[in-house]
Amino acid sequence: MSPPISKDWWLAAALSSAAVPAAVAQTAQTTAPRAGVVTGVSTGALVTSNAQTLMVGNQVVPGQKFTTGPNGQLHLLFLDQSAVTLGPDSELVLETFQFHPATRQGQIRLSLNKGMVRVVGGQISKTQPTVVSTPHGKLAIQGGITIAETDGQKTSGVFLFGQSMSATDNNGNTQTVTRAGFGTNFGSGQPPATPFRMPISELNSRLQRLETPSGGNPSNQQPGGAPPGQLLSTGNVPGGASNPSDTLANDRLKNVVDTNAGNNPSNTLRTILGSGETPNQS
Repeated sequence: MSPPISKDWWLAAALSSAAVPAAVAQTAQTTAPRAGVVTGVSTGALVTSNAQTLMVGNQVVPGQKFTTGPNGQLHLLFLDQSAVTLGPDSELVLETFQFHPATRQGQIRLSLNKGMVRVVGGQISKTQPTVVSTPHGKLAIQGGITIAETDGQKTSGVFLFGQSMSATDNNGNTQTVTRAGFGTNFGSGQPPATPFRMPISELNSRLQRLETPSGGNPSNQQPGGAPPGQLLSTGNVPGGASNPSDTLANDRLKNVVDTNAGNNPSNTLRTILGSGETPNQS
């Protein structure tokens, strides 16, 4: 059974001080052009990559296109501890992934053709923004968490945590968001709007679209371990001799499903934003 998509996974990926051991990262790079691993696929929903059905433990490589159906969600974890969650009816391409474990430098470029993606910055984004391109321009996330959404008319980005999010349209107009809970829209001849506070109801709505419905996400279900030889496990079950299970932080090995946060997504928002009130964007 595929594990549920949990709100705590992406938060752990963002805030955990644990890093993939250098030997594991280097092995992954020398044996295959591997960028990461599939760590979550919604049960019973169509999630594909290059027309192949995805499963937990599948490797992720540059150039892959990921597609979700009407009820699909997908979670990917990269070698530098960056992570993305793809929402329903979405299409995402991993254009570029370059990572040098010794320096923790690299580059991540994603292309969101349609739908919604949540990006959690890892080691790379501390010095080099993670870039999400859309038909209307791009979002650059520096050391933080952003939800990006695009359709035929516009692109929207909401900044949840970290240093900054910059939105640039195809004409080069740019707005930078530095306050958690603020966002901007652009596209169809409209330059990026002045950053505005995103209503909590809208933030909740976006989070809910990135999560498995409560009926398919029992609180006692834990994610399983990755198959032998895969990058790592986000669960409490070791995945084989190559899995660095015991060296991972506790928040990667415990039960990651928080019943309270699952029942009320605003709890997770308040954890990130610090309180229900967000200061004005400067």
